[in-house]
Amino acid sequence: MHRMRVIASTLFVALTLTASPPAPREHFGYEPGDDYKLADYAEISSYFRKLDAESPRLRLIEIGESEGGKPIQLAFISSEDNLKQLDRWQSISRRMALGEATAEEARRLAREGRAIVWIDCGLHSTEVAPPQHAPHLAYRMVTGESEEMRLIRDKVILLLVPIINPDGHDMVAHWYRGNVGTPYELAPLPRLYHKYSGHDNNRDWFMMNLKETRHVSRMLYQEWFPQIVYNQHQTSPFPSRIFIPPYAEPLNPSIPATVMNGIGSIGAAMRERFSRENKPGALSYIGFDAWWNGGARSTPAFHNMHGILTETALYGYATPGDYKVADFPARFANGMPTREPSIFYDRPWMGGRWRLMDAVEYILTSDWALLDHAARNSDQYLLKAWEMARANIDAGNAGGPYAYLVPPDQHDAWSAREMLWRLQSGGLQVQRAAAAFTADGREYPAGTFVLPAGQPFRSYLMDLMEPQKYPEIRAGQTGPTKRPYDVAGWTLPYQMGVKVDRAQDRFQAQLENVLKVAPAPLTLDARQNGAFIEVARRLKNGQSLRRAADGAFLASNDSGWNNAKWELRAPRVALYEPFAPNMDAGWTQWVLDHFEVPYVLARNDDLRAPALRQRFDVIILASQSVAGILHGFRADERSARPNSQQRPEYTGGLGVEGVERLQEFVRAGGTLIAFDQATDLPLQMFPIGVSGVLRGSGSSWYSPGSLLRATVDTTHPLGLGMPENAIIMTTGGQAFDITLLDEANKGERAARAVVKYAEKDLLASGWVTGERAVTGKPALVEARMGAGRVVLFGFRTQFRAQSFGTFKLLLNAIYLGSAREL
Repeated sequence: MHRMRVIASTLFVALTLTASPPAPREHFGYEPGDDYKLADYAEISSYFRKLDAESPRLRLIEIGESEGGKPIQLAFISSEDNLKQLDRWQSISRRMALGEATAEEARRLAREGRAIVWIDCGLHSTEVAPPQHAPHLAYRMVTGESEEMRLIRDKVILLLVPIINPDGHDMVAHWYRGNVGTPYELAPLPRLYHKYSGHDNNRDWFMMNLKETRHVSRMLYQEWFPQIVYNQHQTSPFPSRIFIPPYAEPLNPSIPATVMNGIGSIGAAMRERFSRENKPGALSYIGFDAWWNGGARSTPAFHNMHGILTETALYGYATPGDYKVADFPARFANGMPTREPSIFYDRPWMGGRWRLMDAVEYILTSDWALLDHAARNSDQYLLKAWEMARANIDAGNAGGPYAYLVPPDQHDAWSAREMLWRLQSGGLQVQRAAAAFTADGREYPAGTFVLPAGQPFRSYLMDLMEPQKYPEIRAGQTGPTKRPYDVAGWTLPYQMGVKVDRAQDRFQAQLENVLKVAPAPLTLDARQNGAFIEVARRLKNGQSLRRAADGAFLASNDSGWNNAKWELRAPRVALYEPFAPNMDAGWTQWVLDHFEVPYVLARNDDLRAPALRQRFDVIILASQSVAGILHGFRADERSARPNSQQRPEYTGGLGVEGVERLQEFVRAGGTLIAFDQATDLPLQMFPIGVSGVLRGSGSSWYSPGSLLRATVDTTHPLGLGMPENAIIMTTGGQAFDITLLDEANKGERAARAVVKYAEKDLLASGWVTGERAVTGKPALVEARMGAGRVVLFGFRTQFRAQSFGTFKLLLNAIYLGSAREL
């Protein structure tokens, strides 16, 4: 009897240990990916917690919180034995990625180690398939017993982020649920799906402005160093069903060739698997290029990691769509036919019904292709990581350059520290001189920061430090230059207004490693961006502050107090937030929050109300077309898809009435600030003596996101604290003419240029054409109108919250708008 109880007990324990965790349908009550169903964050995160509790093959942690306060989950999925030794596999990956092993040790560790593969889902929240696929991937990984699945679990540590943007995911899921079965089923979300960035959350990966970016980057570049980073999206060029690598031209020369070759191999493995599984419509070598730095798949490539992007087809949320071949365009944007086989589209998709579950299954196919490839080549990926790290270290130590130097005598030392901690968060080594030294014949004092070129991620360092020169790749001998997928130039010191010297040759210095770059102390030095945080805090605490004509901020005990020109007051700011999501408004909100400027988000009704001047000192219009500002989403209109009209409560814009209120606001002493496209509204509808010279002029001007040289009138109130020569970011942009006669350009009609495009050597980084249209022209104009002013920014002074070097122009305009002239 006793023996039977022991056997029964042993059998119960064995069954408990081998019991399969719940399949997705058991947990959700449906299959994630089913028509008209979207699982939200709570449902998906609870499923992963359940897998963590019930499977020894999955371990779940939280890596931080989103901007909205939701935990971001990271699941480690592998064999039971591998998960028991996570510290060992992490240590191997780190030593290989940082080039710390000897050559003999590296070969041994490559054989012993496990490939580290990162997959993240849900960065772009309206691209709903990746998060819905995550439970299926995890379940099949922990329960599958095929030979392939066992090999993957044995040789790979999968780091899976089910939802990288949980705030946006819930916005979209709940919006869709509320609209399913109504005429608004496919209506667009009437707000950004990330508080600050919306779609631009995939443009923050070297800047680290967003919490989500920082949490993930810590995992990638400081803790786990995966060899493959797979970032999943859902906007495939129509009518293809999925975009897979290789990427399109051009190739950024800073990316190691070994990385690009590996990306090509992974893409080839995907293409072969799609063929084997009879899934047509896989497309490559179009649109998504290998030039730009700053995306979740592109920034890892500069860290010796294989950054993989796929873009699966999407109809609309979880609603299925039907397609006819007759409705297909004849060619893709690059000229390849859509209905005939070609090298990079060898099995065209020929239409039919497309469901969310189809997209889920296509993503799973790409998962298995990538994971199987990583498992079969795990030793090669680990060894490649070490080889690239050592090659970078050796190249940097040889010089040319040997290091980048950030001396302490900065115009804006606060922003220099902001740049350095961002670089450090991206895995770069930062050192500091303990004593004076000489480099390239120049003297540098103690306290100089040093970024050695001889470090594992040299490619990343050089790409951010050096100016970009976008290559002119043409269609044929005389065809147009291929335009970049995103921006053409992003050189970080230029954007942030930081002086960085390139030291070509080796030098001797007493250097100390900086474990964590500390922020610069806040002062009232008007040259420092950080001074505006200090000003905001003092005003909030009820302290009196003034500003001198030369820009100096003055406390009551400072000399010059009695001769100050302005008394500063906490500004009352309204930032226009349209129902059509506006990323530029989101990034403006980031700047306002970062510099602790008090503001409200104003909707259409708020700005159509009378007596705006009684409530606000400053109103900001972020970059948006005039039509978008005036009309927004138009009522009772839809796109080509049925049931896509917007809900009535989210339609309309400011309208003519709103424009009239803005005019009244300015005449009564308010400040209206407009960026880029939004400048067209006051240019067209306000009686100011300024015109735009680019849009609608037939100009050949084109700037796809480039850094340009400019001059600043530092005596103008908007230019206070700025250097005379600056770098500005344009993404199209505008230039102005002041059309007033000299005798009329005064008093309540006065218009004055504050920033002008450089007369020569305009391009600092990136690519432009037709520069003659802007050289020497005003790029920032203050136009008086009655008792107030209109501030016209022809460039993006707060572009993606990256252009620290021009933040002061915006902050000056805000505080001038609320100041009382003495």
